[in-house]
Amino acid sequence: MEQQLPLEKEMRDLFAKFPAFPESLIDILVTLAPWLAALGGILGLLGLISLMGLDAAFVGALGVGAYGSSWRFYVSIIGGAVAAVLYILAFTPLRANKKRGWDLLYYAFLLNLVIYLITFQIVALILAFLIGGWVLFQIRPKYVLI
Repeated sequence: MEQQLPLEKEMRDLFAKFPAFPESLIDILVTLAPWLAALGGILGLLGLISLMGLDAAFVGALGVGAYGSSWRFYVSIIGGAVAAVLYILAFTPLRANKKRGWDLLYYAFLLNLVIYLITFQIVALILAFLIGGWVLFQIRPKYVLI
């Protein structure tokens, strides 16, 4: 029996009630998944690097009370960096259609939900959960059965 990740069974049961994607769309998503994960990870890291530079500029120019120096900004930076690394690490197992790749996407998904919750980004939390979870659990069977 396969090992369940945290909250995986509950989410799988929930998203099983959502409309199913056509098999052709699932196949396309599985083919694109490693490349989208790598692109998301690389762009995420590049974006975080530039945000850290932007934060330093604001703090230096405007003082400690600048917009970019809030705790939410730093939670987003740290969490975003970890999520970006998870996406990059998922590339190779996703290309090989291994469950480990899907697991890494799932952990990045959970991490992003936690970041949105902690930083009070409720609309992003809801949209990421509904859309991201729906897509993630639509492609899951392609990685579990292999």
